[in-house]
Amino acid sequence: MIDKSLGVFLMVLFGVSGMAILVLAWLWPMPASERILTTFVGATGLFMALIRALLLKFPRARADAEQSTVKVEVEEKN
Repeated sequence: MIDKSLGVFLMVLFGVSGMAILVLAWLWPMPASERILTTFVGATGLFMALIRALLLKFPRARADAEQSTVKVEVEEKN
């Protein structure tokens, strides 16, 4: 099993920083050109968090992993 703690940490980091940048961009008085740039940066952070969340859902397949059949036998108890 692969440790996903780094992926979760990056997802939270990008999500929180993206939201903080968007909130500050729209609450802080600034020129329109700066607001457009900060909105783009904040939206990029939220987008990266979304991509990380989607990547955490699906397990990674290893290149050396093979599929094999498994035989199971059940013994009867008396």
